[in-house]
Amino acid sequence: MSAINDDITADREWLVNQIAHALRNPIFAATVQTEALQLRAHDPAGVIKTVDSLHGQLQRLSTSIDEMLLFGRPIRSSPEPISVAEVLSSLATRYRHGDRQEPAEVSIDPVEPNLTAHWDRNVVAVIFERILDNAVQHTEAPHEIRVSAVEEPNGTVTISISDQGTGIAPDILERALLPFFPQHSGRPGLGLAIAEKFARFLGGRIKIESVQGAGTVARCVLPMRVDSSAAR
Repeated sequence: MSAINDDITADREWLVNQIAHALRNPIFAATVQTEALQLRAHDPAGVIKTVDSLHGQLQRLSTSIDEMLLFGRPIRSSPEPISVAEVLSSLATRYRHGDRQEPAEVSIDPVEPNLTAHWDRNVVAVIFERILDNAVQHTEAPHEIRVSAVEEPNGTVTISISDQGTGIAPDILERALLPFFPQHSGRPGLGLAIAEKFARFLGGRIKIESVQGAGTVARCVLPMRVDSSAAR
């Protein structure tokens, strides 16, 4: 029992440490920018530059906290019949336009036009957005990403999102779906953990395969029909 308690304590300490890092980095950067602002009080051009940088740091902090809240709060779902092709096409258009971050070249393999799933549109959007965000962050512009959807015989559909980016090291890959891991470029490392949580809520799962220097494939397997009472 003591060993189990020690493991739980270690896990909690690790989690708190990761949260602290996620919050400390943008706060530290904002503090530095504030100090620079004080020093540049008589330099209008320098003040504008510093304020812009400070604003960016605060936006990043706000986004990190929003992601933490999304990960921590209960999921609400109202499934309805939706076209899988339409959902993926809409997401691809948003990424091509750079609605979430810099524009990405997202291509979609032909999807059966009559492929209809009983999903909550907002819930599945959260899943696919976080996986696409991760792909964009780990590829060079123009961020070429390929998406496919395959209906399986067992009543599920597999959505595959592939990139040719930097790939994920094996020691990181096995923990890629954990919250706050890995943190990079000032981001809290919650995207894939959020995607995994929402996929599990729908009775699905996510599997990630990656080769360093060759890219990553994230496969999200979801049941074609999810009822409100069945979501968990």
